[in-house]
Amino acid sequence: MIRYHLMMKKTPALWIGSFLLIVTVAVWRFLPPADRSILGPDRTPATGPDVARAVAPKPTQRIQPNKRVTLWGRMAGDGPMLISEESDSGMITNTYQVSPTQFIVRVVSPDPMDQRLGSLDYETVAKVDFERHVATETNLLEIKAILEDFPTAIASQRLYSGIREAYATRARMRQLRDEGYKNSDRVSQLENQRLNSQLLDDAQRQQLEEEAIKLSSEGSTMIDLDYRDAGERLKQRLTRLYGELPKAVHQRLMSIEIYEPAEPLQAP
Repeated sequence: MIRYHLMMKKTPALWIGSFLLIVTVAVWRFLPPADRSILGPDRTPATGPDVARAVAPKPTQRIQPNKRVTLWGRMAGDGPMLISEESDSGMITNTYQVSPTQFIVRVVSPDPMDQRLGSLDYETVAKVDFERHVATETNLLEIKAILEDFPTAIASQRLYSGIREAYATRARMRQLRDEGYKNSDRVSQLENQRLNSQLLDDAQRQQLEEEAIKLSSEGSTMIDLDYRDAGERLKQRLTRLYGELPKAVHQRLMSIEIYEPAEPLQAP
């Protein structure tokens, strides 16, 4: 009797434990794998600063595109267009669409130092270049003051690299503007020669007219597209250098006049 009484006391607990085990196994078997938190991996989307660091591009990745499209009109198809593509070696291929059916391709070899933008060598050479020309090209001080107001440029320790980029770009834009004036003068000379010379036959007049049209359409269009693209290239390279470039900083840099050509940087 004593043994039977003890068995009766233990049996309900055993039944209850067995029942809970069966229910647990049944529920677990019918759950999808994603909900089996014990055996399956955690599939909850991660958030927070750790994820931001994980997805952030590595410093060696090129964030900025190496292709620019410069339009004459508001959108592609409205007029002439320039597509400028820069290879990893620095070679620049410019494709000019001067008319709906006419394309001109030019390949430009880069300055040897261009690909070293962002390096300590470039910064060192750029500072030497600044010190060499600031006495005669005094607006370099204006460029320096603009970038000194841009905290990212100061923090990057590449201040003179940015000065050099702005200096070279504005010098190039002045050169293109002068080329545009000369091109227009040449067109006017050809027209005057064709109309006023009494010594020309019809074939010679036709040749002068064709030359004037080519200079006016192709030459002027390509110069204008190059001029517009220069400012975009400056924005692209400074963004690559500093990681960002506020619009106000770019606009201020583009307002600076440079009067002398910028000499190529010499490798150290």
